[in-house]
Amino acid sequence: MDYRLNDKKKLMFFSQLQVLLRSGLGFSRSFALVIEGAESKDKEVLSSVFENVIAGKSLWEAVCAEKSFSRLDSGVIRIGEETGRLQDALDFLSRYYTRKEEQRRMIVNALSYPAITLCVAAAVLIFMLLVVVPMFQQVYARMGSDLPGITKTIIRFSEIAPTIILCFAASAGVVFISKRLAGDYGKYQQAVSSVILKLPVAGELVKKYQMSRICSLMHLMTSSGVPVLQALKLLSGIMTFYPFRESILHLCKTIEKGGSLADGISGREDLYGKKFAVLIRVGEETGSLESMFRSQAEDTAAELEFGIRQMNNVLEPALILCIGAIVAFVLIAMYMPMFKLGMTIR
Repeated sequence: MDYRLNDKKKLMFFSQLQVLLRSGLGFSRSFALVIEGAESKDKEVLSSVFENVIAGKSLWEAVCAEKSFSRLDSGVIRIGEETGRLQDALDFLSRYYTRKEEQRRMIVNALSYPAITLCVAAAVLIFMLLVVVPMFQQVYARMGSDLPGITKTIIRFSEIAPTIILCFAASAGVVFISKRLAGDYGKYQQAVSSVILKLPVAGELVKKYQMSRICSLMHLMTSSGVPVLQALKLLSGIMTFYPFRESILHLCKTIEKGGSLADGISGREDLYGKKFAVLIRVGEETGSLESMFRSQAEDTAAELEFGIRQMNNVLEPALILCIGAIVAFVLIAMYMPMFKLGMTIR
């Protein structure tokens, strides 16, 4: 079905099912109680999953068949079922979506003010270029006097502003259509991810977010007794961000050829960093890989949250200064001929 559960509803589902199973209730009874307490559309999705389980499918296969759930959901549940630790897998998913919801709120809070500021600034700038500047242009045309270079520049820019706006709208449309048509192709994902990672500040935050996911999932699998190579193969089917998905496949090949996990990570320090490669090597040599993944997951998540706060603290005053400078530049450019005229009269 086309209806999809959002992250908040998936959090409720995994959390409730985990609590009921941990309380001692059987799987069928627990699932039935979760369905009973769900809303109408959510109930249809969960009932479809339950019916597939009753028909003989495993829970991860039933979850995978529903568009509401991601590869992460089905992959983690599969790990839980194959290792006999389904409750731990559900607990991980509930904690994962709790953290994801917290990060989403933080990002929304951090970007809502800059986004509103940018929209208002864009609207004001467009209004000035399309309405205010032409009015000044007509006045100065009647005066017939020679205009300063800065004023001429703004007037020329005002004349081509409609074309620029149309080109921008067309570009946004092309990007949207390309995402819909070619979003699943490797070359498209590679090109988009390359641009994202090169963005100042935002690129590093994306890296930290992906690293946090990888370390959390690897901790779950290694603590469940899953061999590193098998864990990486499962992880490659879960990760969706192209550079990290490809790097995980590279790690699999390195281990299959007899190398260590640290060796593979050392070859991709552009993504993982030198510090992470050293820590993984220490974890492998001391047999503490599981705890190393857990500590890195926690540290990276904390760094991500701090980075988001810092970005917000820098972005707000920077935007205000830039917008003020642009508006001031346009106003000064348009009033400069009047200032010159006043000085001439004196």
